[in-house]
Amino acid sequence: MRTWHALWAITSKDICVWLRQPVTIAATLLPAIGFIIVVFFYTAAVGRNPVALVIRGTGPHTRQLVNILEHSEAFIAHRATPTEAEAALHHLDVAAVITILASFDAAYDAHQPDPVTIQINNLNLDFTNDLRRSLPSAITAFYQQQNPTPIQITPVETDLHAQDISLAQFQMAPTLVLLLIVAGLINSGVATAREWEDQTIKELLLAPIGHTPIVVGKLLAGWITTLLISSVVILIGAASGYLQPQGFFWLPTLLVIALIALASVGFGVALGTLLRRFLPVAALSINMALYLFFLSGGIGVAAFFPAWIQVVAHGLPTFYGIHALQMLIFYASLNQFGRDIMVLAGSALGALLLGTFALRRNAVT
Repeated sequence: MRTWHALWAITSKDICVWLRQPVTIAATLLPAIGFIIVVFFYTAAVGRNPVALVIRGTGPHTRQLVNILEHSEAFIAHRATPTEAEAALHHLDVAAVITILASFDAAYDAHQPDPVTIQINNLNLDFTNDLRRSLPSAITAFYQQQNPTPIQITPVETDLHAQDISLAQFQMAPTLVLLLIVAGLINSGVATAREWEDQTIKELLLAPIGHTPIVVGKLLAGWITTLLISSVVILIGAASGYLQPQGFFWLPTLLVIALIALASVGFGVALGTLLRRFLPVAALSINMALYLFFLSGGIGVAAFFPAWIQVVAHGLPTFYGIHALQMLIFYASLNQFGRDIMVLAGSALGALLLGTFALRRNAVT
């Protein structure tokens, strides 16, 4: 009974201390919040480029092409006069100017060359290539609507998944993993380091309760606080529709989240015990979390990275956590779930053993 009381006392104390530390809470949340903001700005900037649309003709074919351009998913077309379009391109208000000549309908009906011109601000290759592909695609769509169509080749698309996921939504799973890593490392690491920094660990070690309640209490407190933070993000994500597993898939999703949190807490306890200082633990935790995040495919698909980064990614447990969450949350799929869960469970067990060993070893010394 004394052991259980001690375990409860240590766990609740660490949770209460964490709740009274706004700096720690902010340090936990800011990396994930900051990256979410970056993702939204990034997707808004590169998703659909603004272009100026100069329309010199009024014929039916011109109107048909304009309608296709204005409803294109590749760019956002704004009608403009030639002078306005030139000024907008010069001042970088648009990425390109698309001009449909007054002779467009007459040339089309006469089966003569019928150019649609585009002036591109080739500021960088990403913008430039998007535009170079987008206008020919829109013109192809225009010709496919003609009767009879001169284009006899029609692509047939077969999607692997039943729904399309936006880039901003796709990034929510890696961001959740980033939050779990930072929260676990900082919450458990800082709490453990403060015990050594303030010398309050001696009171615990001299108490007649043994070392097991101390170790378990530290791990349990860090795990609970990490799950509390992640639960707020999950609820907000579910309410907004960005994180919304379907039915049964909530269970494996929560299991993956719990294992990632447990692994990060174990490493956090080990880190706090080894460094024994608040600032080094906080700084190293955030840096470790960011490196794990980026190397595991936090800003893209790891399979599309250079070969050596793919090798590194497959050696990190966070890679398997990101993959599992993306499959479960967005695609209602158990694809390679067994592999992912085995790696995460092994990592969590290894981290707990490491944290326990470090705390026990330093307690003896």
